[in-house]
Amino acid sequence: MEVDSANSRHAALLKRKATDSINEILNYGQSSTSPQKRTKKTAQHKIRDIDAYKKIIKTYKAPTWYGCAVTPRDLADFGWACVKKDCVQCVECEQYLSTSLPNICKVSFNVYNSSLQDIHQKLTTAHRTTCKLRTGAPPFRITEPSSKEIMEGVQGRLSDIKNIEEDEFKVDIPSDLHLPKLEGVSDKFMYVAILGWCVSKPKRGALIFGCDYCARELAIRTGNKFDAIHNHERWCPRIDSDEHGETSWQSDINIVMNTKNYFPHHNKYHGSAIYREAMAARRLLDNSLSTIISPSLITPPSS
Repeated sequence: MEVDSANSRHAALLKRKATDSINEILNYGQSSTSPQKRTKKTAQHKIRDIDAYKKIIKTYKAPTWYGCAVTPRDLADFGWACVKKDCVQCVECEQYLSTSLPNICKVSFNVYNSSLQDIHQKLTTAHRTTCKLRTGAPPFRITEPSSKEIMEGVQGRLSDIKNIEEDEFKVDIPSDLHLPKLEGVSDKFMYVAILGWCVSKPKRGALIFGCDYCARELAIRTGNKFDAIHNHERWCPRIDSDEHGETSWQSDINIVMNTKNYFPHHNKYHGSAIYREAMAARRLLDNSLSTIISPSLITPPSS
């Protein structure tokens, strides 16, 4: 009996070590610490102030902003709002930064690139040393939004559609795209809203499409086609893609439709051979005599 007990303890110890090693592989790129420590660490992350970002982005419009090799998103990430042509100001420490670049047709590429690099460096250094925005803003998505949060945003963007008829604009919706449903809202309106567009009708014969994330505002004649993807600025967060090519708006749809993959997409080894082998090893361990791995770590929670 004592021998059996010793063997059981030894097997349990080996299994525990194997489990820890497998978990390190599966969580590589996220954290190699324990789940308790990971939870504590995640809670300490700064959360992106989306409203503050939108307020800054709205300052980057003509006639004060005519475009620059440094994008409004880059500038907004460090708290710089556009106050006049070729000049931005920090909303926190009120320091100024010139965004003026030499004419690329009149100077060498080296001179132009050096000036551009100087602006990028000053996104941080031009702040006062005590300014909390000099370190930059956190990513837009540290954690994924809930289905409720996504749909609340969609409904907010749909607030002005009651005065717009469905045939007043055209839009191409991918045939394989399954959209969330709301009573009284057609797929056409749902599609543009989930892509981040608000639609309004300020006057007869014209529609205004606006995005709060890239400050793009477009007027089209009624009956014309609207490209809900390519009309965003190239740097717009709504069309950001992760390492698997999934955009933010596609991720939102998958969350709402409950088709999001169980394992986080930011694990760069997800789908790789080593990831599959580690998962197989963990399943074998779970099915062995002494259960150490919690089933909740392996099987997605039932909805």
